[in-house]
Amino acid sequence: MKAAIIGAGFSGRVHAAALAAAGVQPAVVVTAHEDSARRFAAQWDIPVWGTDLSLACAEDIDAVHICTPPSTHGRMVRYFLERGKHVLCEKPLCFDAAEAAELAALAERSGLVCALTFNVRYHMACQKAREILASGEMGRVLLVHGNYMQEFNAFPAPLDWRYDEKLAGSMRAVSEIGSHWLDLAAFLTGLEPEAVSASFGCFHEQRVLKDGLMYPADGAVQGEKIHIGTEDAAAVTLRYKGGALGNVLLSEISPGRGNRLTMEITCQYGNLWWNEEDNNLLHTARKGEGVHTQVFAFGNGFDDTFTTLLKEVYAAVRAGAPDKAPRYPTFREGARIAAACSAIYASAKNDSRWTSVQEV
Repeated sequence: MKAAIIGAGFSGRVHAAALAAAGVQPAVVVTAHEDSARRFAAQWDIPVWGTDLSLACAEDIDAVHICTPPSTHGRMVRYFLERGKHVLCEKPLCFDAAEAAELAALAERSGLVCALTFNVRYHMACQKAREILASGEMGRVLLVHGNYMQEFNAFPAPLDWRYDEKLAGSMRAVSEIGSHWLDLAAFLTGLEPEAVSASFGCFHEQRVLKDGLMYPADGAVQGEKIHIGTEDAAAVTLRYKGGALGNVLLSEISPGRGNRLTMEITCQYGNLWWNEEDNNLLHTARKGEGVHTQVFAFGNGFDDTFTTLLKEVYAAVRAGAPDKAPRYPTFREGARIAAACSAIYASAKNDSRWTSVQEV
């Protein structure tokens, strides 16, 4: 099996490593700049590299990995599906809910394998949590809540494409890390949000840029003055179909939080919770019985989740068609996430007013 990678940034490197671990050869890399393509190809021993997308359409390429900023996803998905290539696309699928639904329909009509990189669901503890909830032993889901906290954009913060609204869209915390939380909640519970209420915090719209790093515009650091409009953090309340209530706090500016995604699901007869920074522990409880912690002693880590995702996707690629009931994240699921994110944005820009999530 051979794959093409579009993009040579952080995501491209993650995909290249996961492909090698999954036994798939990264055979082509395409980037916007010839120098970056050449360097990436040398690093990963990729024989074909360049700036022309047609390189990824060679007959011996089985699937294409789209690892570019979100603004390019829709165009590239269409391009490769029209040329009969299976597609693994970075999240989010796209910005606009209507376009995401269109891409999902296009993927389904194509008969090709189309997946998104919502890899968090592949932690062993998350797979077990889904099994427990699906068994019905805990009863109906009542509450779904948690957070996703990171420190990467705390000051001093690097100015990269994520702050460019033409590339990354009008959101940052919601689309980049919130999409993972929303997917995991849906994967574990099977529930879909029907309405949301959200508030955004962009705590330093005016900033100072020096040597590629951003600082508060408080006079402590002198440099170029810049404006940032996307959110550092978001507080979101969700109303799920069937009556369950949800809540998530998202932050990209919390020092000490490397990658803290938490999920707690309260049901009629029990409670279940998990934290990605202690990813091989799953906690469950019933009233009066204390807490039961299951330890996955031979568990997995972040890189392993990508490898497992790729193995499932490429099993379908080898079969030549999508799974009838795929466990890998589909474009249809990605479209539902896009619809939820669009509603979150609309609510936050309208004084946190409750906003319906578009049906997908």
